[in-house]
Amino acid sequence: MGLENMPDILTIKELCEFIKVSESTIRRAINDGSLKSFKAGKNVRIEKESVIEWLKEK
Repeated sequence: MGLENMPDILTIKELCEFIKVSESTIRRAINDGSLKSFKAGKNVRIEKESVIEWLKEK
């Protein structure tokens, strides 16, 4: 299961399950600005391109 199989827009939970990290890890990355996200109503969404950039930095 590679990055090409990742949906274009993910929820925090989907991203956690996809890359096998905790929700707190993703929330920390969003809060410190290293992982870009946006709000859709009250929900946080993350674009695939942002995930790829974030993983390359790590």
